[in-house]
Amino acid sequence: MVNKNHSIVFIDSSYEQYCNKRHNVASGPNIIRSLVMYFTVPASDLPKRIFTSFVPPLFGEKSHRVYVDFVGPCLAILTLAAILHYGHAYKLQTAASDMSPSEVLLYYCTITPVICFILARIGRAALDFTEIVALLGYGLYGDLFTLAASQAFDHEQSNFAFFMLMFIFACPSAFRIALVLLTSIPHPAARLIVCSTITLIHLIFLIFVHFAYMHRTFVYGINKH
Repeated sequence: MVNKNHSIVFIDSSYEQYCNKRHNVASGPNIIRSLVMYFTVPASDLPKRIFTSFVPPLFGEKSHRVYVDFVGPCLAILTLAAILHYGHAYKLQTAASDMSPSEVLLYYCTITPVICFILARIGRAALDFTEIVALLGYGLYGDLFTLAASQAFDHEQSNFAFFMLMFIFACPSAFRIALVLLTSIPHPAARLIVCSTITLIHLIFLIFVHFAYMHRTFVYGINKH
């Protein structure tokens, strides 16, 4: 376990073996060793880690664990990209966006962790950049499940179904992100600013990609077709 003066415990798949090396990453082989550590996750552990990303850290010791690895987030990003491209392929030609879903997803996955890290540093959060990346990456499973499940409903019911599914899947993952950040920031004012900003970004991104790429008739931006 890692004690960072807050109630959230960060672990990874190979923590017992590498815990003494994580804080000594400086150059050369140590960087490679660290990357190998973050990409070393038993396949049997992934379902548990994904499920934990929906559970607020309020229900016992297991829910307090935030898994720090890049396997789960990378899988979420690739699967989410596939779902967005699938939905975009079935949009009406006159409603299709000129911007690729992968491009939008790349912008989100690049900019959001940086914004979150800067805000967390300002609020003196006890989180490093890799932990923030893992936290936000696992949070994408809420978006993924919401978009995938909404495709099972008819077009006439898609908006209502989407928002209901967002409440079921995406809101718990966003709530978990907010609580993890909240418990790691010592100052109340900073907690409000950081948690509300990151939660809004997380949910607004989901709403945007749903209407821009999954909704068959919604037209985003200037229609050039």
